[in-house]
Amino acid sequence: MKHTLRATLTLLAIGLFTLSSCNKLKDLAKVTLNIQNEDGEFDIPATSSLIDIVIESNDVYLNLDSLISAQNSKVSSKNVKEVHIKSCQLKLTNGTADNNFSALQSCKLEVKSNVNTTYTALAQVDNNPDSTAYVLNLPVNDQLELKDYFLSANTFSYRISGKTRKPVTAPLHCQIIVNYSLVAGL
Repeated sequence: MKHTLRATLTLLAIGLFTLSSCNKLKDLAKVTLNIQNEDGEFDIPATSSLIDIVIESNDVYLNLDSLISAQNSKVSSKNVKEVHIKSCQLKLTNGTADNNFSALQSCKLEVKSNVNTTYTALAQVDNNPDSTAYVLNLPVNDQLELKDYFLSANTFSYRISGKTRKPVTAPLHCQIIVNYSLVAGL
């Protein structure tokens, strides 16, 4: 009986070690990919008064498998385990000294996809400095899990919202640059 108990405990320990080793191998087989999306664009309209703005971008096509295979041909979107935002930047393509991001008091960027049609906030600034700026870096929520927005999706839409602090004398054309981190593995 003593030998049977010892043999059973030994087999159990070997089994637990094997399972633990498999999980460690799976962790080692993970790869982190950085993907940049620069296709989102929108226009902040000219206004003579202070207003709340809500603007949706045109749909952005994204072939996740192509972007992943360009960095690592051994994985595909089926292998994606996590998706997080790393950075978010808005760039003016037509700003002037009098007409730039200093006109915005606050700004928030949200995203939805054809798979998950509920907008979620990616990044925002509540007290944008009142200084001339042609680039606006929005602090991101890097803990936000976006996998449900990316898997099987091929189109994305961004929504910008915020408040103006001063009049916008001419429409401001903006480009959205978002960097994502994808973890793929077994």
